[in-house]
Amino acid sequence: MSDLTYCTILATNYLPKALSLAESLRVHHPEAELVVLLIDAATDADLPSIDHADLPGVRLVGTDFLGLPQAEVDHLAMIYDLVEFATAIKPLAFKRVLETAEQVAYLDPDTYVTAPMEELSKELDASDGGILLTPHFLEPLPDDGPVAQGHLLTVGVYNLGFGAWDRRACQFLDWWWARLKEECLFDYLSGLFVDQKWMDIGSVLFQARSLRHYGYNVSVVNLHERPIGAGLVMETTGEPLRLFHFHAFDPDNPTELTTRLSRSTSDLRSSSSAVADLCEEYADHVRRHRDALPPAPAYPYFTDSSGKRISRQLRRAYRLSGEGLPSAFDPAQAEAFAAWRRKSWKRKSRELIGDGAKSIRLALPEEYGRLRARFPKLASRMKSKVVGRSGIWG
Repeated sequence: MSDLTYCTILATNYLPKALSLAESLRVHHPEAELVVLLIDAATDADLPSIDHADLPGVRLVGTDFLGLPQAEVDHLAMIYDLVEFATAIKPLAFKRVLETAEQVAYLDPDTYVTAPMEELSKELDASDGGILLTPHFLEPLPDDGPVAQGHLLTVGVYNLGFGAWDRRACQFLDWWWARLKEECLFDYLSGLFVDQKWMDIGSVLFQARSLRHYGYNVSVVNLHERPIGAGLVMETTGEPLRLFHFHAFDPDNPTELTTRLSRSTSDLRSSSSAVADLCEEYADHVRRHRDALPPAPAYPYFTDSSGKRISRQLRRAYRLSGEGLPSAFDPAQAEAFAAWRRKSWKRKSRELIGDGAKSIRLALPEEYGRLRARFPKLASRMKSKVVGRSGIWG
C-alpha cells in the first residue's frame, strides 16, 4: 500500500511527453509510481515497449485497467474525440488507483516536475473532501493579460491538468463520472469545456481545497502573475517552482511557449533566462524520447473498423441515439454499424439544427423571445429536440 501514486492519461502520440514527465518525477520523487494509461491500448498486448530499466516506477496500462466491458470502452471512444475520451475516464482511473494507494495525483502528460512536491500530501490531508485543485489564476487578470477577462467563464475556474484526490473523494468521483460518461464535451454552445466546468460544481458540493502555492501548475496563461527567477524560484513569493505545464508546446520550436494562442509567446519565453533554459531542457527530453520510440500509430478510434473517418457530427449522433447500437470498432459488427451509419443522417441533421438553434438563441435573444411568444408549441418542440440529457439548453 503506497501513500501517493501519480497518474497520467494519454494516447500513444503523447508518450514522449509522458516519459519526459516520468523522468522528471523520478528525479524529484525516486520512489514514486507513475501509472500511464494509454487510451489507444485495450490490453497489455497493445502497449508499446519501453525500457523500464531507465524509468523504474513507470507502469503502462491500457483501458482494461478501468474495469469496463469492452463494449462500454468502444461506446466512449465512439461518442468522444481523443481529448474528450482521455478526459472523461479520469474518475474511473483515479478510483482504480485508490484501490491500492491512499492518495492519487493526476499530472497531464505535458507537465514537468522541477522540484519535490513536498506540500502535496499535506495539502490534500488538509482538504475537507479529499480533493485538491489548482485554480487557473490566483490574482485578478490584468487588462493586458495573455487571455481575455472572460476566460474562466469559458473553461472553468480550475485547470485540471493537475489535481489530487484521496479515498474520501470516492463519492465525488462517482458523481463526476456520472457527468463525464455522457457529458464530457468540448461544446461552448452548451457551456461545456470537457471536465472542467463540471468541476466548478463538484468542487462546491464536495468541499474541494484550492492549492494556493504559486509554484504548481505554472503555464503560459498564468506566468504573468508567477514570474520565475534564477534557481526556478517564484520572484514574487519566493516559492520554488514545483510543476510547469507545457500547454501545446512544440519541442521543435522551443522559442514559443505554446502554439495554441493566436499571438507569439516568444516574449514570455525570453523574458526569463530560467524559463528559456527550462524550455530547452524539456524540449531536449521530449525529442530524445521521441527519437528512441517507434513512430506512434494512428489513433485507432479516428476511423471505424472499415477505415471510414468518424466525424464530430457522427459521434454526436451516436451519442444521442441511445444504447444497444453496434460497435464502430468491432469488425464482427461492421455491417450492422454501416447500416446504422447510413441512417444516421437524420440524427446528424437534428444535431446541426440544434447547434443552429442554440446559436440563434444566444445571438438573437429578443427575436427568439418573440418567436417563442408567438409560436409556443413550435418553440417547445424545438427545445425538446435540442436540449440534451443533461438538461443543457444553450
